[in-house]
Amino acid sequence: MLHRISKFTVSLIIFFISTIILSVCGNELKFTIENVKFRSPGSFRIKRTVHPKREKGVAQNVTHLLNNVLKNYDQHFRPGFNSGKPTKVYIDLFIRTMGPVSDLFNTYSFNCYFRQKWTDDRLHFNNSGIGFRQLSLSMAMLDKIWKPDTYFWNGAGSYVHGITTSNRLVRLEPDGTILYSSRITVKAKCQMDMSRYPLDKQACRLVIGSYAYSSDEVQYKWRIMGDDNGVKIDYESIADLPQFSLSGFKVYKPANITRDKEYSALEVRFYFDRHFGYFLMNFYVPCALVVLLCWVAFFTKREATAERIGIGITNVLTIVLISMDSKSDSPKVDSPTALEVFIWICYLTHLICMVEFTVVHYHTKYNTGDPEIQEVERERLRQIIKQIPKNTNNRATEPTFRRRNAALPVSIARPLPNKTKRFMSVRQPKKSEQTESIQLMRKISNMESTTHNEVESSLNLESIRQENVGWRLYYWMIDHNIKTDPFGVAQNSTSRIDKISVIVAPLIFILTIALYYDFYVNRVFKFNFDNDFGTM
Repeated sequence: MLHRISKFTVSLIIFFISTIILSVCGNELKFTIENVKFRSPGSFRIKRTVHPKREKGVAQNVTHLLNNVLKNYDQHFRPGFNSGKPTKVYIDLFIRTMGPVSDLFNTYSFNCYFRQKWTDDRLHFNNSGIGFRQLSLSMAMLDKIWKPDTYFWNGAGSYVHGITTSNRLVRLEPDGTILYSSRITVKAKCQMDMSRYPLDKQACRLVIGSYAYSSDEVQYKWRIMGDDNGVKIDYESIADLPQFSLSGFKVYKPANITRDKEYSALEVRFYFDRHFGYFLMNFYVPCALVVLLCWVAFFTKREATAERIGIGITNVLTIVLISMDSKSDSPKVDSPTALEVFIWICYLTHLICMVEFTVVHYHTKYNTGDPEIQEVERERLRQIIKQIPKNTNNRATEPTFRRRNAALPVSIARPLPNKTKRFMSVRQPKKSEQTESIQLMRKISNMESTTHNEVESSLNLESIRQENVGWRLYYWMIDHNIKTDPFGVAQNSTSRIDKISVIVAPLIFILTIALYYDFYVNRVFKFNFDNDFGTM
């Protein structure tokens, strides 16, 4: 009986112990869906040959190696600070994209791989135990070693890319050489000369140096890789650069720049050519066409003063609108740009045309009241009247009259009353004389429809020819082959100033544009910077 009780007690104790163990380890043994892996039907599992002992041994060797390298290592001191020799840092750039170039803010930017390489003897190690020629380190390792405090002297907001992780890498070679590469976007200030805008070319510099270490402590060198002197550009990816095109770059040899003391620095300059097509189609061509439209007024009659002034004012307002549009996108600079100079040339051309219109209008309208001018016109009229023969007895009578009348154009032979009215309106004759002349010409037109006998019986033509000035002028025009305008009224529509301006104004404008092109395009571009370096 006692044996049975002891056996039951032992089994009960074992049951309680197992229950306690399951309750404690239940969380670890709990089955979840995250522990399930699915395979597609028909697929087979490839067994991976794993050498856990070997991998564990290599990892332990690398960890042990790095621990030995960093033992007694002080990251606050540069390499070779005991020797008194400067640490040499080699720089190279691989530019992937370029732009944008902002002339409003005098900045430019580009995306690149920025690489730095230097040698730290304190990180020397023996790679015989691990079999790697170089070690790729994590960013945690980068925080434990010395690195140069490189920065951009003319930087204006550069940053390191951090998506999806920090775009940086560190590699360590057995001799202690460290390669530190990062993908960054550089935004730097650019000293732009806008005097030739938009026919300009710009040179934007990038200066690289140390912030705290002088030239006696750290010296920067370009990393020469084949034909590339430290800078390489992917031209295919920067072909779509807006507003500008990258024409080239120039790498300058290392030099020292003085701030509070001498600092080693590197410089590279990028040369940009501005695209001219946009400005040609939106500013230069419209302004030139408006100037051509202003010259159309030279071919109009000089009595059309209102039309001339209207064309001039409309053109000036158009130039003002184009000028305001150009200033909305152009940089605000103190000196005049090439585009503003061209617009001012068009302004001055319109001003000269307006002055020419004023001069022609003055001589056409206001000088007619000048007594001297009126006296000249009266004298010209007297000379014409003196040439008219007073005796018409030697002329043929009616048959000759009809023959000469038929020989004249219809515009002169028939509408004599209108012509007479036109001449009288120009010279402003008296109303009585105008009425008598109209009545006389009506009688003459009625006589043409009658027979020869009725004409001789109703009107004595010989007396009219001898006494009336209009008939004498009529025969005088036939003898001298003058068909219209015997007093030179039509000559008032053409001004000698207009004839000269039609030739002189385009020549002056073309010559001015030629000088403008030679000054702003053909002249050599010179870029002046402080602390200019020598080229490599």
